[in-house]
Amino acid sequence: MSIGMSKLLVIGISLFVCFLFQCEEIYGKEYVVGDDKGWSPDHNVSSWPEGKKFKAGDVLNFKYTNSSFEVVALIDYPGYYEACDLYPDQKDIYISGNDHVVLEKGANALVPFDISYCKRGMKLKVEAE
Repeated sequence: MSIGMSKLLVIGISLFVCFLFQCEEIYGKEYVVGDDKGWSPDHNVSSWPEGKKFKAGDVLNFKYTNSSFEVVALIDYPGYYEACDLYPDQKDIYISGNDHVVLEKGANALVPFDISYCKRGMKLKVEAE
């Protein structure tokens, strides 16, 4: 292989690696909420974000089969998230059972549509840088 071809190969690999890192930065990382257990009341989803570092543009994937678990994104005015008060500040409702929520910078508050599950602790608040 000639020196010119070697340089081209190195430049090509460098550009490819650079592109991969930029894609993650532009599109963000994807996280499955609740990991293997998914979005359900069977475990403490509110503690799921602990130890994770989120950025604006990251994607939370909510997987569920029960329509009561449909995801409501809240505009987090003080007290609405804690009280599971969905109606004054609904921002978006996701109903597919395989929902992809793009995080915005700051607090992202997400609860199930059925407030009885929310009041039992099935809710999620994620801070994104």
